[in-house]
Amino acid sequence: MREIQVSVVMPCRNDGSTLFEATASIGLEAQPQVELIVVDDGSDDGETLRALEALESRGICVLHTAGEGPSAARNAGIRAAQGRYILPLDADDRIEPAYIAAAKAVLDDDPVCGAVYCHADLFGAASGPWMLPEYSPERMLVENVVFVTAMFRKEDWAAVGGFRTDMRDGLEDYDFFLGLLESGKTIRQLPEVYFHYRIKPKSRTTRLLEDAGATKRAYRSVFEHHQAYYEAHWREAICLLRDEAVQQRYEKERLAEINGLFARLRRLPLAKRLARRLMKRPEG
Repeated sequence: MREIQVSVVMPCRNDGSTLFEATASIGLEAQPQVELIVVDDGSDDGETLRALEALESRGICVLHTAGEGPSAARNAGIRAAQGRYILPLDADDRIEPAYIAAAKAVLDDDPVCGAVYCHADLFGAASGPWMLPEYSPERMLVENVVFVTAMFRKEDWAAVGGFRTDMRDGLEDYDFFLGLLESGKTIRQLPEVYFHYRIKPKSRTTRLLEDAGATKRAYRSVFEHHQAYYEAHWREAICLLRDEAVQQRYEKERLAEINGLFARLRRLPLAKRLARRLMKRPEG
């Protein structure tokens, strides 16, 4: 009987069009120590239901929740997981198979490390590097820079209470990672691009970004859940915000200087003559 060390937990709700792509990216055939648990969170479209049946026929574990949201689906999958290490992966994203071994090696070597993530890029409606701010504990006080597809220990998930299911506006992954930091764990980032995040015209994340009220409520919930941690580290947060305000003011002043210089150059006689020549130059 194979020994499972890593459990990939994949919540799915009507993601039949991308489900096989996401599951194939794990490379299960070449990684016998890895299991995949797909959690169907109330899917009701035929394509997804057929895809889930196909996965079950291949021996992949498929659980069912009643449309309770991604946090509850992840928690259900993690509770059923056999692995010591957990890697959430949404059913419309992809990873590089090498991500699993690289993240596991960090957790094996560093018992204080609570989560490992990597660099990422975008695909779908937009493409290119995912330009997240550089990770630091100070940065995490202000905003989340760690995506949910990060590897962590199942025991640490249990110790912080799992993913909160009452954060309907989102940021439950941010709340979870702050819980790890609050418990004394650290977070590490791998320098390689191992995660591919699908951009869709409409998603839970885009809806949050477009709704200022929901965004404020979500961040307020995070603060209230970790108020003691913020009270212990408020100086670091204020220093980071102050430094960024100074930098933004400096960059704004420099941009104004550059714009003023170009405006003066455009008024010079030579610049005017060059502009007239360019406008008269025949094409071809």
